[in-house]
Formats: sequence, structure tokens, C-alpha cells
Amino acid sequence: MRISSNDFLKYFLLAFFIIYFFIGSFVYKDYGITTDEEFQRYSGFFWLEYILGFTPFENLKILVGEKLNSIEGFTLPNPADFPFYGVIFDLPLALIETLLGIEKSKDYFFLRHFFNFGIFFVSSIYFFFILKDRFNNYLIPMFGLFLYVGSPRIFGDSFFNNKDIVFLSLITIAIFYSFKLLNAFNWKNIILFSIFSAIATSSRILGIFLPASIIAIIFFEMLDKKLNFNNLKKIILLILVYFIFLIILWPYLWTNPIINFLNAFSIFSNYIIDIEFLFNGDFISSKSLPLSYLPIWIFISTPIIIIFLFVIGYGLYGKIFSSRLINIENNKDNNLWINNYEKKDFFMFFNLSIILIFLILSDVVLYNGWRQVYFLNVFLIYFATYGIHGLFSNFKFFKKFSKGIYFVISILIINIYVEIYRTHPFQSLYFNKFFTSNANEKFEVDYWGLSGRKFFNEVISLEKKNLINIGVASWIPLERSLALFDLPMKNRFNIVGQDYDKAHYIFSNNITEINKKINNKYEIPNNFIKIGELTIRNSVVYTIYKNKNL
Repeated sequence: MRISSNDFLKYFLLAFFIIYFFIGSFVYKDYGITTDEEFQRYSGFFWLEYILGFTPFENLKILVGEKLNSIEGFTLPNPADFPFYGVIFDLPLALIETLLGIEKSKDYFFLRHFFNFGIFFVSSIYFFFILKDRFNNYLIPMFGLFLYVGSPRIFGDSFFNNKDIVFLSLITIAIFYSFKLLNAFNWKNIILFSIFSAIATSSRILGIFLPASIIAIIFFEMLDKKLNFNNLKKIILLILVYFIFLIILWPYLWTNPIINFLNAFSIFSNYIIDIEFLFNGDFISSKSLPLSYLPIWIFISTPIIIIFLFVIGYGLYGKIFSSRLINIENNKDNNLWINNYEKKDFFMFFNLSIILIFLILSDVVLYNGWRQVYFLNVFLIYFATYGIHGLFSNFKFFKKFSKGIYFVISILIINIYVEIYRTHPFQSLYFNKFFTSNANEKFEVDYWGLSGRKFFNEVISLEKKNLINIGVASWIPLERSLALFDLPMKNRFNIVGQDYDKAHYIFSNNITEINKKINNKYEIPNNFIKIGELTIRNSVVYTIYKNKNL
């Protein structure tokens, strides 16, 4: 029996998801630990204890209290000082850790890494169906799927970044239900959309843009038409269900929902952290970012093929949008779209454009690259996919040589996956072809201390002392990387910070909170010699120095 091309693509898609999940399940233990992960775990137990205070589960309360009291670290913030952070990921993982009786630090962090990957994996399935709903075929959405999964920084972070990647994943899932709602504004889709957009917002307050933009589109459609009271009732239901679930899923809102919600949004918009960091070769303040900060970071850390296709896709739809806007009075429906496909494009275009303008022009503090806005990746890949579609829809040349174009795009995507393999497990430190050499001289590379695990393994292979003193010429709390080791190995290390006189070795990864050009806080003493370094694609991640006198 002959298999149709459509059936072949379905089988290929299924095989891809199976292989992808298998690979993720196999490699999730390869990654180091970041500086934020201990705090996120701490926050989960903090809010779990808070919730259990309303329940009769006394034994569970005791276990959670013991867990909470065991979490310590001199650089570890108190979750009570940051109650506005969402806990949609951290709280369930704290409960799972408690119920499973996990005690070893490496085991509970690996558990978190696996679930982190699992959420992103699920979001990749949703993203494929977002594209299938829009382009109504299997081939083009598959290319979009490969780009969504294969952007190296996103792929690497998907195993440990339980703030930014979790938010990206939840936004992606909520966009799927946004599209369902745009297809049919019925009660079922309203409830599903409201629930999943509330889940996304409970992870990060910026998720509110989804219901806000949906409501704006619905009201726009009602312009110049008779007032539809049925639609007004549906909008009221959407708002009610959204806020009910948002309050349920976000314990911070339980005591004073309205005031705390406004506080969370205010804190996001005006959050101040005053540090200096390396950007484009200069040390700049987090409080005075140049307008170019976000565009440059996205450009240098995203594969060129994605940037190229995004520019095409965003530009092609921008042209359509401009045409619709200019001729809106001649449109019989007085809308900015002529069909449901264009309505979805407008939804994505509007949200991406407004968010980018808001982030670039507002006082929102960004640092550590663009990780705080990794959720924009779903929009970047959507329009990159739109760019592939647009090449064949708008240009006869590309349509004539479609097989050759698909082949070229496939080769470029395969090249991205080869890069992921070569740089494993440091894909999250990726810079594209424009910055493959000496990126560390212009930008922060390992700002999360992900390489600390490899550093400790390397020192162990070099040193036989029972107690090894480690100096840290970096702002990161290097000691947190020891959480991925068993107790005997942890006990061999003593972190002495900048007390270099006592150090046998110094770890330096060029991550500072001060301007190194005018402050010598992290200057390496003369009695230390460089004995090794980790480089990724010719960029230095960290350097090891050894004390000649000890």
C-alpha cells in the first residue's frame, strides 16, 4: 500500500517527538545548576508551607517545614521579600519532592530539570498545532517546530531555566487556546483560554497581555456593528474565569487580590537592580540600558537562519497590515484582516510589536542577555515560519524552485542541530556566526554559573588534597554548583570567595557586578598562574588559576 506524503509527514512528526523526548530524558542530568535554582526551590517550599497552613495535613506540614529550614546560603534571598514571583512550577515540584522523600540535592535538582524539559516538550507539541492551525498543512509547521526546538539557547535553557522557559512554554500553550478562541468565540473556548492564560500569568505577570489583546480584538470586531450583548456576556465570563483561576493559582493574591495584583505589575514595570555588566565591550548600568540592548542580544544569540526568516515573515505581514490599515474604510467588515488566518497573524504581530516597543522604551530592567523575555521566541519562530510560507506565496522564483529552497533550509536547520550536539551541555551559551570568536570580551557568557559543575570536576582531576580551597573571581555564588555532587565530594571543597591568600585555585568567568576597568575586586593575584580554561566556539567560558605557593 502506497503511503501518501501527508501520512509520511505524520509518521515523521511522531518519530521526531519520540526521539526528542528520548534524547531529553537521556541528557537532562548533563546540565549544571544555575544561581537562581536554589531560590526557586526555596520559593516553592515557602508557598507550599503557606498553603498547607489552611489544611489539616499535619505530617506533611512537618516535612515541608523541615525542608524549608534546611535551605540556606549566605547569598540566598528570602522568598518573603519576593512574594510576587509566580510559583506555578516551583510549588508542585516542592510537593513532589516532599512526597517522594527525596533528600539528596542532586536528585531533587535533576527532578526539576526533567520536569523543566517536560513542560517545554509539551509546549513544542502545542506550537506545532498552532502552526498547523494557521498554515493548514504539515510541512511548513514542521520546519517551524524544528526552529522552535532547535534554537540553541532555548534548547539548553529548557533543561534548567524554570522561570523564563517555563513562562515561554505556558505562553505557547495559551496562544494555542487563543487561536481556538479566534476560530470560534464560544463558551468552551472562552473557559479553556481563560484558564490557560491565567496559568501563564501566574508564572509571570506579563502574561496578562494575552487576555488583554484578545478582548481588544473582539471589541474591534464589534465596531460599526450592532451591540452584541451575547458577546459582551462572553467577555465578562472570560474576565471572571481568568481572574478566578489567576487568584487560585497564585497564592500571593489570596490575601488582597486587587492590591497585590497591581503591586506585582508595578514591581515588574519598575523593578530596580543596580549592577554593572559587560555589554558590547563596555560596562553599563542595568538602570540605563541603551535602546539597542534587546535587539542586539536577540540578534547575536539567535541562529542567523531564524533571524533571516523572521525578518522576511515580519516584513511581509507588516506590508499586509499597512495595506489593510490604509484601506480599512474600503473593507466591508471594517477590519484589519479579511479572514481568520490574517486575524491570527494580526494577533501575533500586534502582541510582538507592542511588547517589544514597551520593553525597549520603558524602564523595565533587563540583564543577563534577553532571558527574561525568552517568551518572545514563540513570536520570533511564528514569523520565521510565516517567512517560509511567504517565500513561496509571494515570489514566483521561490515557488518554482520550492524543493531546492526546502533543501537549503533543511541543511541550515541541520547545521543548528549539529551546533547543539557540539556544544552540549552548554547550548545556552550560544552566539551565532557573527560572534563565534571572543564573545566573552564583549558580552557576558556564563552569567548563571552553569559551568561550575564542570569546573569542580576538572579541579578534582587535578588535585589530590582532601580539602581544596577555591577562590572566586566572579559575582556568581559558585558554591551552589556543589549541590549536584554527593556529600564526600562536596566536603573536599571550601569556598573562600575573594580571600585569595587562602585559595589553592581560583575560578574566573568574567561575570561581575562592578566595572572591572576601574575596580580591581576580582583581579587575579600575581602568585596565581592560568592552568586551564573552558572555551565554547572560541569564546572563553571560565579560566582556572592555580596558586604557585600552595
